[in-house]
Amino acid sequence: MDTLDIITIMHSKLKLLSIFISIFFFLVSCKNTSKNSNKNKILINYLDEYVIYNDTIFNESKIGGLSGIDYSKDDKSYYLVCDDAKKPRYYKASILLDNNQFNSVEINEVVELKDTIHQFLNNNIIDLEAIRTFGKNKLIFASEGSIKNDYNPSIFITDPYGNYSESFSLPTYFLTDTNSRNRPRHNGVFEGLAADITNDGYWAAMELPLELDGNEPTFNHSGAPVRITHFSTKTNQADFQFTYPLDKLTKDPKGNFGVNGITCLLQLSQNEFIVIERAYSEGYGTQGNTVKIYLASIEHTTNTLPFDTLQNKEYKVAKKELLFDFETVRSQLTNNILDNIEGITLGPILENGNQSLILVADNNFSPISKQINQLILLELVKP
Repeated sequence: MDTLDIITIMHSKLKLLSIFISIFFFLVSCKNTSKNSNKNKILINYLDEYVIYNDTIFNESKIGGLSGIDYSKDDKSYYLVCDDAKKPRYYKASILLDNNQFNSVEINEVVELKDTIHQFLNNNIIDLEAIRTFGKNKLIFASEGSIKNDYNPSIFITDPYGNYSESFSLPTYFLTDTNSRNRPRHNGVFEGLAADITNDGYWAAMELPLELDGNEPTFNHSGAPVRITHFSTKTNQADFQFTYPLDKLTKDPKGNFGVNGITCLLQLSQNEFIVIERAYSEGYGTQGNTVKIYLASIEHTTNTLPFDTLQNKEYKVAKKELLFDFETVRSQLTNNILDNIEGITLGPILENGNQSLILVADNNFSPISKQINQLILLELVKP
């Protein structure tokens, strides 16, 4: 072998070594980038589940239809709203956590809503979908009303004893008694409430788009944006609104019915929200629900409050990022049932320092073979 051949072989080996070194540092760089990326992301982890037996009775009241939940730091109690339109009520409960798990869940009180002065509750169909504590001595509720029967949705306030005190003024496109053709969809109006982090008001989320805003989601197409409206507690009126784009259905319905919409939300920062999308596809039995948690950013969204319709309008919707898909933990849930998740609250800080999230499912007062009163514990890991 002459000198030229030796030099050529050494050059080739050095070139190959250089390539291996480059690949090594590239992979290390990617790994570190991934770690740094995860450090800057909000994460959600599943911790535990608790099921309240469907036929549980408390003070002659059957526990079910739990469509909203809120945790009060003032009295360390949980407030769960029931969507029984014949008997609007909420429950006060104690939920103890231990070692990042449910230790116990105990219903302590049931409070029926009443209105002996204004007759607001008596003159409306009250289909309660959300509850939030409002200071130390007030509660705020969202009701879907009954659109097909011409009863308006509403957002209203009571005292802790369930006595109605006042309601919020709604834009006309949320009402049934209006000449506008842009009516809400039945069972598609106010589904979620979130406290404003500035304590200036509350955010109310529609479940589905208004009729003239666009179509509902299907298996083949995502849905039109839904409106999320801020109501000021100083004026009791709407003062801002952004729109949020709905996913299409994950499962193709085997029957005629399929739906996907917002069921609840939380505000995390000035421009960030946790939004829960709950979908249901007919024909899958107890496996028909799909639930996902998104992080929504509204930093550059358009205020769509003045728009009677969203069609043929130029506007910017919220940006969304998937945080958690419950399909990843379905096997850890009772009978693999992911039920009708409709409520979420920030619970107490966990022993590891992370924020707890507690979610509740509405069993629609169904037999236990079909649906369950389900509570789910998650942890929110912030960067």
